[in-house]
Amino acid sequence: MENTSKSGKVPQILIVDDVETNLLILENIIEGMGYIPKCAANAAKAAALISESRPQLVLLDVFMPEMDGYEFCERLKNNPLTRDIPVIFISAADSSEDKVKGFKLGAVDYIAKPFEVTEVTMRVNNHLKLHEMQQELEMSNRRLHSVISSQARRIEDEQKNILYALAALTEQRDSDTADHMENVAYNCRMLAQSLQFSPEFTEEISEGFIDTIEVASRLHDIGKLRVPTDDIEEVNSGNQEDRQIRHHAEQGAEILERVYQNTPENSFLPMAIEIARYHHACWDGSGYPGGISGKDIPLSARITIVADNYDTLTGAEGQGETYSPLESLRIIKEGSGIYFDPDIVDVFLKIKNQLRHS
Repeated sequence: MENTSKSGKVPQILIVDDVETNLLILENIIEGMGYIPKCAANAAKAAALISESRPQLVLLDVFMPEMDGYEFCERLKNNPLTRDIPVIFISAADSSEDKVKGFKLGAVDYIAKPFEVTEVTMRVNNHLKLHEMQQELEMSNRRLHSVISSQARRIEDEQKNILYALAALTEQRDSDTADHMENVAYNCRMLAQSLQFSPEFTEEISEGFIDTIEVASRLHDIGKLRVPTDDIEEVNSGNQEDRQIRHHAEQGAEILERVYQNTPENSFLPMAIEIARYHHACWDGSGYPGGISGKDIPLSARITIVADNYDTLTGAEGQGETYSPLESLRIIKEGSGIYFDPDIVDVFLKIKNQLRHS
């Protein structure tokens, strides 16, 4: 009676031996165990059989013409499609050196000739069970990984939705900022991706950084929620004489910090906070909050500062004097080393054709 695995399939056992008598003996033993024997007199024939149908176990003679068992085993273990198939060496040579060599090549066991039915039966059954258990464990691990990945994506989506909702509040308060937020987010991502290939930023910018800044930069102007409606136009136009308007960046950071206190697991908020607080800082220290300059300004904010100013210059916010993309790039270049990080500006100008603007 045939034995089936938990998958419902009858295991196939590949027997590779250049001696016909050995093939017949092992074939009868395997059939008696209820499994399906596949016989090959050499490595080439064995390879052809494996390509047709992958066996659950290989009984492999060590000494064969053309290609011996050691070399064939090594080839099986070097192939991603066959490396997990258990290999049991069969040979009259049962010295410690022979066994060690076989195990080093990836064999799981060793059966000495002449064959004993009980020994062959026990070793084959044991390794079939072990192989099936290993396959079940790997399948369980893949399922678990899939569940964990799905949960992680769901959590990340929930975290993003919180920030998108906050950005929507700003958009409702100031309808002129809708395209601006989208453009800044897109350009921040493009700029961060390009900076990743620059030696100055390789260690600071990861794929996670790129994904985060695309979301977090949308909230750079959330401080406008605290600005009186009549004064929002002053913020958009750049007229920041009023103290309340000048400090909308700090107020935005405070809003996000309160949100973060209630949702500390949100991985996007820390960057959103630093962008909101420092997106009006200047490279030479003349911006605000006062006293911060150069690389003391967080990298996420330095990137957003360039993207924010470019989109504002091209008129996405619909306020103040607007410029063509070419004129805006010229202004950004003139501000390099004064308002903007010069290394970031250099890369920004190189990707000008990939940027979005109003």
